[in-house]
Amino acid sequence: MISPGTRSRAFLTAHWPFLILLGLGVALRVLTVLGYRWAMWFPDSFEYLAGALDPEPHPARPGGYAFFLWALRPFHSFELLIVLQHLMGLGVAVMVYALLRTRFGLPGWGASLAAAPVLLDAYEVQLEHMVMSDTLFTTLIVGAVTAAMWRSKPGPKAAALAGALLAMAALTRSIALPLVVLLLLYLVVRKAGWRPVALAAAGAAVPLALYATWFQSVHDRFALTNSSGIFLYSRAMTFVDCEKFDRPPPAREQVLCPVLPPEKRPASHFYIWGAKSVLRSDPSVPPWFSPEQEEFARGFAVRAIRAQPGDYASTVWDELRIGFSWTRPVFPDKKTYAYYEFGSQEGPLPNFIKADVAAFDAGRNETRIVEPYAGFLRGYQDHVYLRGAVLAALLAAGLAAVAAGWRRRGGPALLPWSLALAMTVIPPVTVMFDYRYQPPVIPLACVAAALALPRRTRPRPDTATPAPAEAETVPGLSPR
Repeated sequence: MISPGTRSRAFLTAHWPFLILLGLGVALRVLTVLGYRWAMWFPDSFEYLAGALDPEPHPARPGGYAFFLWALRPFHSFELLIVLQHLMGLGVAVMVYALLRTRFGLPGWGASLAAAPVLLDAYEVQLEHMVMSDTLFTTLIVGAVTAAMWRSKPGPKAAALAGALLAMAALTRSIALPLVVLLLLYLVVRKAGWRPVALAAAGAAVPLALYATWFQSVHDRFALTNSSGIFLYSRAMTFVDCEKFDRPPPAREQVLCPVLPPEKRPASHFYIWGAKSVLRSDPSVPPWFSPEQEEFARGFAVRAIRAQPGDYASTVWDELRIGFSWTRPVFPDKKTYAYYEFGSQEGPLPNFIKADVAAFDAGRNETRIVEPYAGFLRGYQDHVYLRGAVLAALLAAGLAAVAAGWRRRGGPALLPWSLALAMTVIPPVTVMFDYRYQPPVIPLACVAAALALPRRTRPRPDTATPAPAEAETVPGLSPR
């Protein structure tokens, strides 16, 4: 019989690099909680909070994160919310490490290196500290990938779980909808069998259909949002020139043609959220985020893309390059960029939201900055983060892992790499690039890239037997 002390020593010997990084990640999050009490805010935060206090499907974004806030409302604590989100971030790192070390037998240093960006990236930690959906979204995505990849061919239960988690991710951020399709394609390509494919589809379809039914009861449209066409319109506004259309747009759409030349236009999001945007201020345009405006804006955007495919592709490429830069250029504007930084000045909450904030948590909820913790974090953020160029290299390494496994139908790297690539490309294709869209990509890109590393042990067989690497950590003992 193996004593508890022997087991503990074996565990520490096998996993000490990751445990050191995990400890540093915990310390970094403790400093964040001490330095910025108790939460940081983004404009979208207030919409999520309103949805938690008065549950109703929002026309612009799905309500998954609002449900999460609603579930926490009885505790009346933003501090609890933030601590849970930091724990989620640590949980994502644990899933990355466990998947690579236990399932695929990577050496401890390799699996630890793949988990390091989630643990130590300053922007990852700062995003966890915001009342925003991204940390929950990342946890659901990585959870789905872990469930789908834990065996070489996922069984029916694992496939159903992966489908359900991706559906919940899509109800948190709609960018995950295409990821459900990629999961199903992965199961088909990897020949998982018809039952896992069917159950993954069912696991995704049920929550999506239930939410869409609820949405229809309020907005008279079976959908998750009324925003995809409006977002695509905002994308088109950065390059569209109505003079380049083969034929002039219909008379009712001409109000959407911009007056300013492209180089003088504001960022894409102004055309959705700006008080002076045509969609909000012109009485001839259908009501904001109504089904009619959704179709109206989509029709114009599609015409613009068809008329100017080169300009559209150039715009997408330019924003992808920003995301892959070695430095971190200010984009899309200084105000938005500043939300993703550990700040040095406290500011009041907007008057229109103070009542909602107090209803959720009656404590002092303006972000209070406490030194010297905050000063350390500001300096740390200047230097410790995953560079965009490194993310590009990780995606390239993941592609190499997929190519190396082409005889095995892309190998296991196919799923995390395809999801990471999709989440990188979809934002600039459909609306615009934003730095907060990168953290969910990072753990998947790290998993795919790590699978290109040489392995000293074979992947764990699909049984209850421990991985060979774990058995070898206690000399003379046979795996149980």
